[in-house]
Amino acid sequence: MKKKDLIKKWLSNEQLTKHESEAFEKLNAYDSYIKISKAAKSFSAPDYNISSNQEILEKKLLERKGNIQKNSYQKIFLRIAAVFVLGLGLYFSFFKEYDTTINTIASEKATHELPDKSIIKLNALSSITYDKKNWDDERKLSLEGEAFFNVAKGKKFDVYTPAGVVSVIGTQFNIKQRGDIFEVTCYEGVVSVTIANQVKYLKAGNALELVSEQIKEKKIIDKEPNWYSNKSYFQETPFVRVLKELEWQYGVTVKTKNIDPSILFTGNFVHSDIQTALKSITIPMRLKYVINNKTVTLYKE
Repeated sequence: MKKKDLIKKWLSNEQLTKHESEAFEKLNAYDSYIKISKAAKSFSAPDYNISSNQEILEKKLLERKGNIQKNSYQKIFLRIAAVFVLGLGLYFSFFKEYDTTINTIASEKATHELPDKSIIKLNALSSITYDKKNWDDERKLSLEGEAFFNVAKGKKFDVYTPAGVVSVIGTQFNIKQRGDIFEVTCYEGVVSVTIANQVKYLKAGNALELVSEQIKEKKIIDKEPNWYSNKSYFQETPFVRVLKELEWQYGVTVKTKNIDPSILFTGNFVHSDIQTALKSITIPMRLKYVINNKTVTLYKE
């Protein structure tokens, strides 16, 4: 096992084999700690005393001999290292920093080509981040928002989101990660989705949805994401999610008066004109709306 993978496995508190344990004890752990420390210093952690814990960690790392049992040693190291890891979030890499970020604003879409010729199309208010210089070694990227991936044949990489990790090889799929909504739709090939220590495999024509910690699987008939056509489509969707989608596409804040947010909506709205979009979602619901700068208020007639 590579040094990096061994350290990651140990910091994740996974059980090491006897051989792995012996290999880990021979590693220059102090050097690995320095890398973690340097990365952590660029983040804000007001309740964490870096200097004090550096001294503690260094002391524990150098205590290779003595009466300290290995299990106690691991627990001490893990507690200290966890302070770093938890503070940096899912997107943090222990050994490298991402050097490439692609963003879109409201009402904007963008297409980006990865070093392996895979194509990514970003929906509005979305971003991807990855390490372009070391792509061959660090084949992973982080996603916020929504994006469609057309992976080059034979190529593979992992997509990290706050809700889960999607692993792919030569396929086409869409990921939506907004708030408490996480959706993965497979249009070609197979993708694996890791959520809360569960691994789900999606074949073409299948989708997975995680909303409020509940996982749902469903069939699809579309060949590409609906937002490709600059429209958002909904099928018996809670109205509150329709309004959130409107906010993401147009960069507005939507307020409601005397409207049940859980009522189901079926229909669509365009991404090119907010007036047309609002009429599409208010007329079927018998609602009125008022636009005041970047605030939209919906109310009953």
